[in-house]
Amino acid sequence: MIIALAALVCVLLASVAVAQTPPDPVQPGGPWASPDQTLSLEAFSSYEELTDQLTKIDRQSDAVEVESAGVTGQGRDIWLAKIGDPSKTPVLIITQQHGDEPHGTEAALSIIKKLSNNSRDARTILDELYVLVVPRVNPDGSTIPERGNLDFSAPERDSRSCFDTAGNVIPSRLDQGRGVFTTDIDLSDGTVAWSYDINRYHWPEWSDSWQIRCNPGLGGVHFDPDQNPVPEAVAVLETYETYQPIWVIDVHNQGISAVVEDPAGDDANRPNRRVTSSVLWPTNDDVNEQSRDLSKQLALAMKLRSLELGYSEMTRYVGGDFPGIARNAYGLLGNERIAAGETVAGGSVLVEISGQTEGGPSTNIGQKSIGKLVNEARSILWAALDGTADGSLFDLDPERAEELILVNDVDIDNPRVE
Repeated sequence: MIIALAALVCVLLASVAVAQTPPDPVQPGGPWASPDQTLSLEAFSSYEELTDQLTKIDRQSDAVEVESAGVTGQGRDIWLAKIGDPSKTPVLIITQQHGDEPHGTEAALSIIKKLSNNSRDARTILDELYVLVVPRVNPDGSTIPERGNLDFSAPERDSRSCFDTAGNVIPSRLDQGRGVFTTDIDLSDGTVAWSYDINRYHWPEWSDSWQIRCNPGLGGVHFDPDQNPVPEAVAVLETYETYQPIWVIDVHNQGISAVVEDPAGDDANRPNRRVTSSVLWPTNDDVNEQSRDLSKQLALAMKLRSLELGYSEMTRYVGGDFPGIARNAYGLLGNERIAAGETVAGGSVLVEISGQTEGGPSTNIGQKSIGKLVNEARSILWAALDGTADGSLFDLDPERAEELILVNDVDIDNPRVE
């Protein structure tokens, strides 16, 4: 059954990577791409393949209902899989906000299939949870693949230049037509185009976004204070508003790095090994303590599961406090719910799986190691579901996340690139 949703919020800043110089030698094994190598992406589901698989699951399983949460600028559906009993506790997984970050989609699809099969594991989860999954937030960007949503009418970045260091608006810099955060792409004719970075547009209140505050005299679709112009972000926000999940997990891909030290001991990471994933909870100071603690418990549950995989090296992602990032936005959206008396709400975690499918050979690994990386994403997502369903998640000490999930990795170069 296919029904369109839509409505609400979003905008920029973001994750800031910490640049360090790795000690020599820190050069774990591959996979590494050669500079002239053509990397295959055939193992990742196309939009048509994803649609066909979801349609088949919907048709064959009474536990799964698939609908459209919204429609992209190019007319593609943003699919939402709703699994289980709506009266149970809702949770939400979203993946591939950036079109060149596909491993989460394959992991999410695997989880949807597993939950649809009426196995003991599936029943254990669905006896307690109503699982919502948006397996590909950015269908348009995934077709190239490209980070942005391919809305080439988007304004250039970025509007933050209209603020002084104290955060006050500078009148002379208003109405320059800048977006909050857009991402550029080099077109075949040699020109540069801009499109929206979806994961900067989950603003809890769109009219407060920089894009609106810095362009009060402009109109049109991109500067309307009453309507977020990014349909993909709106689809996720509307899904959140409709179903009120107690937590949101957002899966991305990141560059290549290696562990350089382990201050916490062998329980955290093994030095000189390649990082396979990173996680982070909300870092915006306005997120309430209960939601932040729930987020840390989720991150810790995923870290503990990663330690069981043998090959995994999970570190802490370095990210900012910008309110338009999903990680912060859905923590902030928990504030009102907690204030209204809910005891469990506003959990929000970013998951970054290492390796991308766009960019230079230092980060682009195509579908190399897809099985291992998808398995890691699937395993840690299942750990979050499992711990929430059996209640063990809520017994974890959130402060242990700070101790066990560390910023102890550095970017490394591809040894095949001179």
